[in-house]
Amino acid sequence: MATTIQPTHDIKPYESHIEDPKGEDEVFKTLVLKSELDNLTRWETVKRFWKAIVICNMICFAAACDGYQINLNGNIIANPGFVNRVGEPNAAGKIALTVHATATWGAVQSFGQLVGMWGLTPVSDRIGRKYMLYLLWLILFASIMIETFTTNWSQWAAAKFLAGTGIGCLQATLPIYVAEWAPANIRGGMLLAYSAWNHTGGFMGPLILFICKKTLGDYEYKIPILTQWAFLGIMLPIFIYLPETPSYFAARGLHDQGVAVLKRVNGNVKGYNVEGEYEIIKNIIVEEQERLAALGLEEHNWRAVLRSYVECFKGSNFKRTLAAALPASCQQLTGLAFLSGCASLFFKEAGFTNAFEITSILFGIKIFFVIVFALTTDRFGRRNIVLYLGGLCCAMLLVIGILGHVPHTKATKDVLIAAACFWSAGSVGLGAFGWSFAGEVAAQKLRARTSGLGSGIAVIFGLTFNTSVPIMLLDGGKRLGNNTYNTAFIFLGFGTLVWILTIFLLPEVASRNPAELDEMYEKGIAPWRMKSYITDVQRAHAARTGQVIEERQ
Repeated sequence: MATTIQPTHDIKPYESHIEDPKGEDEVFKTLVLKSELDNLTRWETVKRFWKAIVICNMICFAAACDGYQINLNGNIIANPGFVNRVGEPNAAGKIALTVHATATWGAVQSFGQLVGMWGLTPVSDRIGRKYMLYLLWLILFASIMIETFTTNWSQWAAAKFLAGTGIGCLQATLPIYVAEWAPANIRGGMLLAYSAWNHTGGFMGPLILFICKKTLGDYEYKIPILTQWAFLGIMLPIFIYLPETPSYFAARGLHDQGVAVLKRVNGNVKGYNVEGEYEIIKNIIVEEQERLAALGLEEHNWRAVLRSYVECFKGSNFKRTLAAALPASCQQLTGLAFLSGCASLFFKEAGFTNAFEITSILFGIKIFFVIVFALTTDRFGRRNIVLYLGGLCCAMLLVIGILGHVPHTKATKDVLIAAACFWSAGSVGLGAFGWSFAGEVAAQKLRARTSGLGSGIAVIFGLTFNTSVPIMLLDGGKRLGNNTYNTAFIFLGFGTLVWILTIFLLPEVASRNPAELDEMYEKGIAPWRMKSYITDVQRAHAARTGQVIEERQ
């Protein structure tokens, strides 16, 4: 018999009485924590929840601005016009960029990312995901404004700090927003759309510089900077249109607004009971709030914020923080700075004359594979794919390292390009799934903290290697036995270690809702067993809907 759910305006959880599906007379009481619409096929979900999918992709477009700004700024420092604008006279009296300036730019941008990910994520829980988007837009606005009128390297450094802070906010907020709006059984594809847009924007940055160089001359740098205003102009109406998430309203006790926003987005979905679905969201929040209240984390002052961060490193939450960090960290430690960030430099030092064309091919491969992963992840899961991709990256690093110790011929160069292409496909998958896990694996109340911490840990690795790898590659790898290929062996060692950790600590989150993940982590279920584990939430859902669950060993 269907249960009629009346809308409520307090924090008391919705309860239902469910008969045992095995035919026993015992009746047990449980919270409704899983939607009946989770049983839809993926294609049926896409057709019914098209509006939620559009909303997820609209915010993911903002990731194109992220990728565009990072890659544009990373490449514009080689432009002679830009150098003349912000450089300083060297010992020979020639205007040039100082090592101090370039090192400062990279450091302050990465530090800004950490500020955005760690320092501003508590703001997201306080003011909401939507207002957080407005805040990051204002930060990016200030950054681009400074870039537009920059006259020296210190002003550019200030712009880089603000850009890093805004991008850090975006990277920490976007996965949370998507995870809270996307239907459970297509959530992975929606989260991976972030990477697709990010890499698209990342490719457009150096492409614009290349076009301006060919059409307007080597010294044109202003137009590429001004193009950033176009992305910012498109982002603002998108952010104005986007609704707040119902999970945020439920967590703040604003239930009228939560029901209203859910009705606005999913009210016309066939078979969708707005009040009932909101009760499921609220029930999950209620359980988590009760756990946090027992830990003294329900307050909203700075001490509670600090304790909430500490809580991310305790018990099962520590495992979830590690899981949120592992895929993106695996991407960093398997050579992202080596074969992506410094790809042009590596191929140039390795003797290639068409380094830009090779890196363009790698960008194309990344965009292609991230779209493939986005379309297939909810069918094949995420854990096993991440493990395969991490193993692939390690294997390709081994191949590249070996190639540095054999005679260089056309054949070895072809093998090197092929290995770099395979590595690129694996690495882009690790990065894409990194943002997915950051948004999915955390407990609801700690999601902003865990997402920021997981992403921030990867940024720390990125800061370390973005600073050190160029030094390794310069001067023909003088510091590495006069062989730049030896850099591959360094990343092979780091990458293998984090890959092993991934095998033991990364869960399967595909098609799991927050309540199911909470239950499995609380029960201490091993991450490699989570895919086949039958949760109490599933059993209660099956009892309520009359379904039969096939037990798996």
